[in-house]
Amino acid sequence: MRVAADSTALVAEFPSDEDVPAVFDVLMEGRRTVSFPATAATTTATATGERRITFAWPTALAQALSGRATLLLRDAADKRPLGTAEVAFGSSADPLDLRDPAGRWLSVNKWGRLAPSFDGLDPDAAVALQDRLLDRLAQLQAELEDLGIEPFICYGTLLGAVRDGDLIPHDDDADLGYLSRHEDPADVVWENLRLSRALTARGYSVIRHSGGHLQVTFADSDAGQDHYIDIFTAFRVEGLTYLCFQVGDEALDLREREQVSLRGRSYPAPTDSGALLAATYGPGWRVPDPSFTFTTPPRVRSRLSTWIGEFNMARDYWQDFYQSPGVERVPATESTFAGWVAERLPDGAGVLDIGTGTARDARFFARSGRRVLGLDYSSAAIERAQGLAAAEQWSADFRVLNLGDLTAIGNLVADLDWSAGWHLYARFLLHAIDDTARSNLWTLAGAVARQGGECWFEFRTSEDQDATHVFGEHFRRYLSPEQVADELAEHGMEVVERLHSQDLAPYKDENPWVGRLRVRASA
Repeated sequence: MRVAADSTALVAEFPSDEDVPAVFDVLMEGRRTVSFPATAATTTATATGERRITFAWPTALAQALSGRATLLLRDAADKRPLGTAEVAFGSSADPLDLRDPAGRWLSVNKWGRLAPSFDGLDPDAAVALQDRLLDRLAQLQAELEDLGIEPFICYGTLLGAVRDGDLIPHDDDADLGYLSRHEDPADVVWENLRLSRALTARGYSVIRHSGGHLQVTFADSDAGQDHYIDIFTAFRVEGLTYLCFQVGDEALDLREREQVSLRGRSYPAPTDSGALLAATYGPGWRVPDPSFTFTTPPRVRSRLSTWIGEFNMARDYWQDFYQSPGVERVPATESTFAGWVAERLPDGAGVLDIGTGTARDARFFARSGRRVLGLDYSSAAIERAQGLAAAEQWSADFRVLNLGDLTAIGNLVADLDWSAGWHLYARFLLHAIDDTARSNLWTLAGAVARQGGECWFEFRTSEDQDATHVFGEHFRRYLSPEQVADELAEHGMEVVERLHSQDLAPYKDENPWVGRLRVRASA
């Protein structure tokens, strides 16, 4: 069988009498990098009667391919090698390197993103990481039970336990669920919020992805996040049992428990685990499929979105960006907006840098002697900023803030030391968030303004919508300064200084239309 690849796609030619596997693994430099079902490839016939399959690389992988690699194509089911080739991606003569800063080989996960997985580690390192993860899983199970929650393993953790008695090699986390005591969705969300606060009070780092999905992260290495455990809420409404974020099933019963073995350890699971796995992965859940991707039924997604909410608008994009080599293209020096604001900030004013990103402006303000708190949606950005501050020995605080979660805004406002004289600073943020997050930002800005601080915004305007952008196309909501001013007025704030033009934030060949606003509480 012949195999070839370039930066856009893989091509394999099968003899006409050879069966085509249902699912393929692609290994690069000896590491599984992507898996795909035959149905995701284009199949054509060659002039000699062979079958040619062409698989286009997922976008996240295509953008990262650079260098030379040994490529192996194999049957995902039985690991049988099908063909190999020496390939070159782009003009670089260096070996392909898809490792993250912690040395973990990245592969395409079930969301189409490049992320570390257990099989991207050396075997000994993988076992050590999995053991740490399972230790934390048992610890978190005990914490939940102490809080009156009866957890059970679910999703990939349950699938690996029932099918193989072990964690799934291409997974990267552990999953717990619990059945809410409530049926009213508002009570379900409130219960989940109380659980989040209780875990935080016990010292855990908790990210709320929705009103029914918590993520507990653990940093056990110098590279930042070591592993994480998701906690999903299940509840029953109008005759259906839901498990955030994927399942809505009439026959599913999650009230009873049994014990299942996972790498020789015992964990609680639903008594009818097979029913939950079928509702989650379909009837073929017993057959390993590293190419599996979640497709939430529209009715389930609609109901969960309405009842439970989603706080993750474009989060995956920013997580990937701040973990990618592309982040180095962002200038290291402060923006022109930071200089403009610095000329106007009163002496001693603290800076809340919302959407701190690479922390280039946070560093500028911190080095000028100001107290700085950098906040960002992306935990990868925050970890990067913390590492930069430590390496360069300047002082600033950083924390994750999800603007999609109004509760997180309230917690931040309650936690702030207002004696710092905070001013709110947000560069290139307004156009990168959705309407809900922007409304919540106005709530935060209003709190700052009422304490006497000013708010400073720079953002792409509607005139920039059809321009070519150096960093490509992703979610952007282009706004006019007039719309922003009107929304601020509705929240008790007024614009006291305004600029709107090009030449304010040029970068390489891009000269965007941007607005700059200086805002304070209405007189």
